Amino acid sequence: MHSIPLAMTWEMLRRGRWSLVGALFGALLFPLLILSSLQYDGAVEPQEPAMIMVHQVVTQIGMLVVGAAIFSAQGHPSRLYALPVPTATLVTWHLLPAMATIACGSIVTTLLFNALFHLDWPLWGPALFSAVGLAAIYAVLWFTDKTAWLFAGMTIVGVGLALWYKSRYGPTFAQATRQWLEVTPAEVLTLLGIAVLAWFVAVAGVSRTRRGDTIPPLGIVAWIVRTFDRAPDLGLPFRTPAQAQFWFEWTKKGWALPVSVVFGMMLGLCGWLLFNRKPADLYLGFMAGGAILSAAAFVAGLIMGNSGSNDVDYAIGGFLATRPMTDVDMSRTILKTAGQSVVVAWAMWAFAFLALYVILRLSGVTIPALPIELGWWYFPATLLGPWIIVGLGAALGLADRPVLAAKLISVLFAIFIGLMLLAKFVLSPAGRTQAWYATIGVCAVTLILTTVWCFTAARRRALISSPTVYVCSALWCILVTPVITEWVLHPDQPSHLYVFAITALALAVAPLAAVPLALSFNRHR
Repeated sequence: MHSIPLAMTWEMLRRGRWSLVGALFGALLFPLLILSSLQYDGAVEPQEPAMIMVHQVVTQIGMLVVGAAIFSAQGHPSRLYALPVPTATLVTWHLLPAMATIACGSIVTTLLFNALFHLDWPLWGPALFSAVGLAAIYAVLWFTDKTAWLFAGMTIVGVGLALWYKSRYGPTFAQATRQWLEVTPAEVLTLLGIAVLAWFVAVAGVSRTRRGDTIPPLGIVAWIVRTFDRAPDLGLPFRTPAQAQFWFEWTKKGWALPVSVVFGMMLGLCGWLLFNRKPADLYLGFMAGGAILSAAAFVAGLIMGNSGSNDVDYAIGGFLATRPMTDVDMSRTILKTAGQSVVVAWAMWAFAFLALYVILRLSGVTIPALPIELGWWYFPATLLGPWIIVGLGAALGLADRPVLAAKLISVLFAIFIGLMLLAKFVLSPAGRTQAWYATIGVCAVTLILTTVWCFTAARRRALISSPTVYVCSALWCILVTPVITEWVLHPDQPSHLYVFAITALALAVAPLAAVPLALSFNRHR
């Protein structure tokens, strides 16, 4: 390479070529589902407040997904600290390619949505905001790196940027009334000022960590550790190696999902106090929080599956690989940690939801009825769904095949989007129904065959025992019994949905075989 900027840009694109493509498809997937459903019902009206809110949510989802892929592709600047590169140059050419990439991603996705659904969504305002927002988040991450100040910094910056972005669409603390169709010079200067400030903060943060300096702590985290983990202070020994390994896994990773739940509930409550303050909407928001658990569960699953030496390296470290424990015991410990994390997080949400329900009933507030689309199955699904996603995310992380996973996800997203475009522009209504049934059938067969292969391979390698296979089979039968009962009681409902639910429940037991397989592969390759 002829220059540092070109080398750093090429490295980001080379390392993240598949993850960036997968993130772009991921940013398109959820909005395409929502907008296709709305268009099918004839509810796509670009200037309606509800559609403006959809645009805001879509923009933020795209920023989150593509930004995470960029962060993964670039890695932490610390890996370049030993190179003879000035800190300012290092920061500048981390930020500029990342900002340009996320802005281009925002423009591409918006152009696609505008072409497919005739939305006339704004291009330049959200793109510039995404670029500047990414720079601000990078600055906070680097300035508060490896300190407890990270959470406070991310909260302050995130809330501040969100409020400013919300104000571009109307009153800050009221419903959106307009689209951000024109970027004024004052807005450009504001975004430019935020970007410059982010650059100075980022340079200060990278300089601090490059020197090895630290930010003075408040001692809150140390107090929490002393309060809730007395064993190291008291010198209490662990009775078995498995108990010690579980303590290690839980201390390092177990609180990821519960902390996300607490942070999400606090953020949602603050947003409700600022923008809404209607008790019925708060109730519906907490109810929806059960489904949002699954979104946080995927990140928690990847954290569970990270056995490497740092946050971005999933290859199991030599110290852990040579620990005197079998693959069976180590994988059982990871699964136990994941299960306990899911149960604790779900219990936090369920207790908060129940407490809110009791408070509203005692206060005489009219509580909205459960939506007709949701039945009794919703509440157990809020527990089972996060477990499935955490388990599969842990297996994906333990396998340490990021390129292969990114290629597979990209291909699946491309097929899905291609099928949607085919159904929209080529197929007749009858053909769309047949294509939908065929897609459901292919997915069901794939889930069953993949689960059977995992159990067969794990049993052949003695990673699980025969009783484990029998217990998992019995557990799957127990889980599908309510679905079959519901099918018998309501035969008028679409049968393909029941078939898909029955096969999808196989994923609830799949982690018991997939996690040992992934760990064994990672540990002994």
